[in-house]
Amino acid sequence: MRVQIVNRYVQSALDVISKETGLPVHRGGLLLEGNPYTTEDVTAVIGVSGKLSGSLYLSMSETVALKLISAIIGQETSELDDLGQSGIAEMANVIAGTAGIELAEEGIETTVNPPLVLVGRGARLSTVEIQRLVVPLTTAYGEVRLHVALREAA
Repeated sequence: MRVQIVNRYVQSALDVISKETGLPVHRGGLLLEGNPYTTEDVTAVIGVSGKLSGSLYLSMSETVALKLISAIIGQETSELDDLGQSGIAEMANVIAGTAGIELAEEGIETTVNPPLVLVGRGARLSTVEIQRLVVPLTTAYGEVRLHVALREAA
């Protein structure tokens, strides 16, 4: 996968999380991780199709998820209820959609599928034959990890 494609998703994640929380977000180094991926407490999964195919994961601890949602909605949240899960799903959706718009401007058309949120540590997800690149994003609330498992469609 081309670095420019991964960077579009990473920059989108940095921009969206920073804008939603009003706080800076810092990027860590790019990691290559094998399959399967074992989920953290909260993992939003977005499918991508079109000129690229595969998945994006946005993963974090429950504590980080609750703090992010609290910052986004402007009130303290102590439970990852439907509203909280919806907020995490929408954040992942906006990240994927924003990157998709920028990629389309470069001629790389993609379709973003509705997000799926997994709550609970330990589910195993596999991108089968697609390498998964992971970028840690450090927020004031803790680490969010962006997983990019995409390949150019044949």
